[in-house]
Amino acid sequence: MSIRSAFLQSFQALPATAEKQVFLLAVSGGVDSMALATLFLQEGLPFEIAHCNYQLREEASDLDEQHVRNWAQQHAIPFHCQRFETKTLSAQLKKGTQETARILRYDWFRSLMQKRQFKAIVTAHHANDNAETILMNLFKGTGIDGLTGMQIIANDIFRPLLSVYRDQIEAFAKEHQIAFRQDASNLSDDYTRNAIRLNVMPAIEKLFPAAFQGITTTMSHLKDAATIYHDQLDFYKKKLLIKTSTDIKIPIRLLLSMPAFKTILFELLKPYGFSSKQQNSLLELLPAQNGKMVLSDTHRIFKFNHHLVLTPIEHQQTTFCVIQEGEEFTPLDKGVLSIATFQGSMSSFPNDLHIAYIDKASLEFPLLLRHWKEGDYFYPIGMNNKKKKLSDFFIDQKVPLHLKESTWVLESNQRIVWILGMRLDERFKIKPSTTSILKLVYKPN
Repeated sequence: MSIRSAFLQSFQALPATAEKQVFLLAVSGGVDSMALATLFLQEGLPFEIAHCNYQLREEASDLDEQHVRNWAQQHAIPFHCQRFETKTLSAQLKKGTQETARILRYDWFRSLMQKRQFKAIVTAHHANDNAETILMNLFKGTGIDGLTGMQIIANDIFRPLLSVYRDQIEAFAKEHQIAFRQDASNLSDDYTRNAIRLNVMPAIEKLFPAAFQGITTTMSHLKDAATIYHDQLDFYKKKLLIKTSTDIKIPIRLLLSMPAFKTILFELLKPYGFSSKQQNSLLELLPAQNGKMVLSDTHRIFKFNHHLVLTPIEHQQTTFCVIQEGEEFTPLDKGVLSIATFQGSMSSFPNDLHIAYIDKASLEFPLLLRHWKEGDYFYPIGMNNKKKKLSDFFIDQKVPLHLKESTWVLESNQRIVWILGMRLDERFKIKPSTTSILKLVYKPN
C-alpha cells in the first residue's frame, strides 16, 4: 500500500465529525513530521503546526525551529512554537531528559487544544516506532496491551502514519523533495529508544530480515486476542469490583478462587495507575495485616479485613505546568490560574486567599506550577522572614488530607512563590519600590 493510501485509510478510525475539524500537527522538522505535514497539505486538510524547542542542542535547536517556521510561512499555515528550559526542569523534577520533554510537549499541546479547540493532536509515529515501542515494553515487563503497541487514535492523539514504515517515508520525502532537518541526537544511543533503533534492531534484522513486518503481524494478532481477553476481564470486573460512593472493594477470597488471579489483579488495578513493577507488592497485600498499603500516582490500595480497598488520592492528574512570561492563563485539571501584569503600586489588598499580588521584578521566568512535596519550605508572608516547612504549615492551618494532596505551589527558580489559595511567600510581596505587579487569580472547580 502506498504511503498516501495508508494515510487516507487511517482517517476511517476517526469519529465522523473529526474530519471537519482543524488538526494540530506536532512537527519537529525531521523527515517523519515534515512528510506528515506535506501529506496534510497535499490533501487540503485543515491543520496548524506546533513546534517544541527544547533548547538541548544550542544552535541546532534554533535552526530546527526556523526551518519549520519558514515552511509554515511559505504555505500560509498557522504556526505555534514553545521554548522549554528542559535541562533545568529535568533537574528540578528529577526526571530523565526524554521523559521531561515528553511531559512538557503534551502538556503544551493539550493547553493549545483547550484554547483553540483542535480536534486532535497529530503525530508522525510510524510502524518502526511501534515495533520499537513493543520491544521496550517487552523488556520492561508488560501485559497484553503493552504488546499491541500504539493505536492509530487513542484519546486525543491521532497517528495517521502508524501503518507506514520508515523507508516508505524516506522514499516519499525524496520523491517530493521535502526539506528536513536531521537531529544529530538520533544518531546517538544515549537514549533507550535510540539504542534499540541503532543497536538492537539491526542485529535482529540480520537474523530476521523481515523483523519489522513480523512484529507488525504479531501485533495485529495480539490486538484480536486482546479483544477476547478484555471481554473475559469485564466478566471478572463485575464479580470482583464492589463500588461504593467512596471506594472500591475487592473480596480477597473470591479473587483467590479465580483462575490466573495474579493476572486478574494486575488488570483490575492497571486503570488506577498501578504498574507491573508493583505486582509483587500488590500480591503481598493478600495475606498481609490490616492497613498495609501500596500507592500509585493517583490511588492507594490497602488491606482491610477480607478485602482490598481502593481509594483515590485527591490531587489533579497534571504533574506540573510551565508558565512562560506573557501567558494570560494556565488551565489545570480542576481549575484555572489567570495571570495579568500591570504597572504601578498598591497600598491595600483584597482579603481573598485565591488572589496574589507579586512583585514581578522578584520573579525569574519561566515559572513552574506543581504539586507540593515533602521537604518543600517557604517564608510565609507576615512571619518576619521565618522559614517554614510546608508540611508544618499545613498542620498549623489544619488543612485536611484531601485538600493537602491537591495543593499547588508556584515556583520561581526553585523558590516557592505562592501556595495557591493559602499563603504568599514574603520574598515576593509588593514593596514600596515595586513598579510592575503580577496579579494571579486561582479559580478551583
